[in-house]
Amino acid sequence: MALKTDDCDIRDVRFHMDAGGNGDYYINLNEYDDTGKWIKGINYRMAMSGGFAPHEVKMAFVALYRAMETAKLNNHPANESQ
Repeated sequence: MALKTDDCDIRDVRFHMDAGGNGDYYINLNEYDDTGKWIKGINYRMAMSGGFAPHEVKMAFVALYRAMETAKLNNHPANESQ
């Protein structure tokens, strides 16, 4: 499952992360309407080699990804059973 927003009374947004085959990590936010239909998404790529972020921030991304994996919260919402 993906992690649902805590302001779900305002809007349905779900958060998950992906680890790319290139070693980079991706944060994904997907918003759904009242019927559960996907409206829009935004994705953020954290480059692990090079990129703009300091090393400490990159390691925080890795730790967050691992925590999300442990909690089974990194499944894309489209792959979840309703």
